[in-house]
Amino acid sequence: MAFSDFKSIEDVQAKYPLAVTEADFLTYEQLTPHDFFMEELKFSLSMKSSVESEMFFREQLISPFMRQAWKLHSSLKLWINRKLTYDDILTGEPDYFLTSRPRGATTTPVGKPLLAVSEAKQEDFIEGWGQCLATMLACQKLNNDENVVVYGIVCTGMFWEFGKLEKDVFTKNLWSYSISDPARVLGILDYIFTECEKQVAKE
Repeated sequence: MAFSDFKSIEDVQAKYPLAVTEADFLTYEQLTPHDFFMEELKFSLSMKSSVESEMFFREQLISPFMRQAWKLHSSLKLWINRKLTYDDILTGEPDYFLTSRPRGATTTPVGKPLLAVSEAKQEDFIEGWGQCLATMLACQKLNNDENVVVYGIVCTGMFWEFGKLEKDVFTKNLWSYSISDPARVLGILDYIFTECEKQVAKE
């Protein structure tokens, strides 16, 4: 199997005993984007046609937000389409995942995985969360520490949803967010990256 074989949260629950809940768990302050960021975002939106490829949304809308948040957190490493494997079932190439940044020479270039990001292809958030939760579970098992919180994001580029996995409980945030309010999306990303960075500091 692979992450992409999980088509819903229920598919993940069928193989792994996870509780699922919803709550407003995000605590953040809006982060005002720089003028250049807004110029690039407006350009991408103005050039978007009525039918676009998944790659357009990933490169032109998702990637700029992820990169902007990453710039503020140098102890983390953002991976793009890199294989992540726990076993024969929990394996695949997430669109993005975030890890601690290994220090010095190491034979294990990928650090502690703390965040998984899945693009909701064709705006299918149900399937997107199935893939993302499976990836989050792989991250948790690779960490071999149930006290490490793993975060998840499913987004189309235009709309963003957030979740977290704590021990055997997956919590999906109550609200989804639009890039029509980029300061809010950036603020949430900064909050999540900060929470991941706090866990890196404990290493």
